[in-house]
Amino acid sequence: MQHSVDGRSMYIRKMSQQDIEFALTLTTTEGWGSIKLDFEELLAFDPQGCFIAEFSDEPIGMICTTPYNSFGFVSNLIVLREHRNKKLGTELMKHALEYLERKHVVSHLLDGVMKAISLYERFGFEKRHKSLRLEGYVEPKESADIRYMTAGDLDDIDQFDTKFFGASRKRFIESRLRHFPKLCKVLDINGELAGYIMGSERSGFIRIGPWVMKNNHEQAEDLLRDFALEVDGMPLQIGVLKNNRRALQIFQKHKFAQKSFSWRMMRGPKGNWTFSDHLYAICSAARG
Repeated sequence: MQHSVDGRSMYIRKMSQQDIEFALTLTTTEGWGSIKLDFEELLAFDPQGCFIAEFSDEPIGMICTTPYNSFGFVSNLIVLREHRNKKLGTELMKHALEYLERKHVVSHLLDGVMKAISLYERFGFEKRHKSLRLEGYVEPKESADIRYMTAGDLDDIDQFDTKFFGASRKRFIESRLRHFPKLCKVLDINGELAGYIMGSERSGFIRIGPWVMKNNHEQAEDLLRDFALEVDGMPLQIGVLKNNRRALQIFQKHKFAQKSFSWRMMRGPKGNWTFSDHLYAICSAARG
């Protein structure tokens, strides 16, 4: 789709696998720690939902969407520094939101960094909760109630996760299990699923997420410490909404430090999707 910006023609097209290296260049510049798999998963979830902006066939920015059912996420809005302050981000946002609306996604969410808040507010997004980025270490400890996740768990995990998140993340969970099987564990209490935790290896750290608990179970810390058996002393990074006080108590106990924060913002009909205090860690800013 062609757009006119400051008298120049900007073309917005669908992102492809060939654009992932450019996308990673943008996220690296912002210090976001994304990996190739992040974009591969987004494109596998919705091949039509991520976009590249171009001037004269040269990529200059991107934006991604993750449409679930009635709600969805906007993410990865980045424009090359030399092309900023030209309303390119505004055009990308319009394009992404129109795409979600065509998909009948009526409630839109995002994690906005401070410098972009005013842009998002102009589109009707409102702040809901701070979305914290924490880093720390956890002393490992094995638990008899915790085991590795298997492919046979996926249907049960999907039902469990959907209850608290508000939509199915099965494709993302399945991919995380396939690529990082040692970083995927479940908590069983008397044969019943009480929680699960997943992670992914990044450059120099392990990112936790998603992490979901039933009834804010007191064994959440046991699950975290058992997970730490798999990380070989690497630092753990985690994203969590500030409204989840039980999760924050665990991270404070283990002296996790806040590295940064964004704002979980929302526009459209209000709901409790993705705000449940059963969600001890977000999967990512791009998918909740």
